[in-house]
Amino acid sequence: MRSAVVLAGGSSRRLGYDKGLRALAGRPLVSYAVDTLRPLLDEVMLVVGSEAQRASYRSILPASVKVSVDLYKGGSPLVGLITGLTSAGGDYALVTGCDMPFISTGPVELLFSLAEGRDGAVFLKPNGWIEPLLAVYRVDTCLAEAMRLLRADDLRIRMVLRNLRDVAYVPVSSLSVDPELLFFDADTEEKLADAERLIMGRDA
Repeated sequence: MRSAVVLAGGSSRRLGYDKGLRALAGRPLVSYAVDTLRPLLDEVMLVVGSEAQRASYRSILPASVKVSVDLYKGGSPLVGLITGLTSAGGDYALVTGCDMPFISTGPVELLFSLAEGRDGAVFLKPNGWIEPLLAVYRVDTCLAEAMRLLRADDLRIRMVLRNLRDVAYVPVSSLSVDPELLFFDADTEEKLADAERLIMGRDA
């Protein structure tokens, strides 16, 4: 069984409102990630920061998408990861953000195939940074490490995979899609406008 965890519990400080609910080319931003992942995986869940958020997202998402509220305070991606992995029914879970509208099938399948039998798989950028919000996590080992980091007050989500020994690092140069588009995060008004132009151009 394969799971997906979409994080939507952040405070969206840059925008001043809940970005996942923001309309993008006529659809809520969150729906792009959710609709891409639903046909690929056995379960898709959304992690939010409050009961009010849960009600708002529940009203726009398919009934099959589980919506969970952060188990701990703080609203950090690490807390969202812990909440999602705690609820995940699969042995492996793809974790991503609600503001990434251009996730595509090929990279997701690649991550799952390379994660099999390991602690996870993550894309590695030329500068040595990893992309922890488009990565596959082995649920049991990654949850244990995420909880250890939380107890140590280290909220850096990237350290979950960095600290585990058996992780597949996938160079972005191996991708058959544009990595700039794949990792595009629509977290400002300018980026949302860029995303809308890209989507409308595709549909033209």
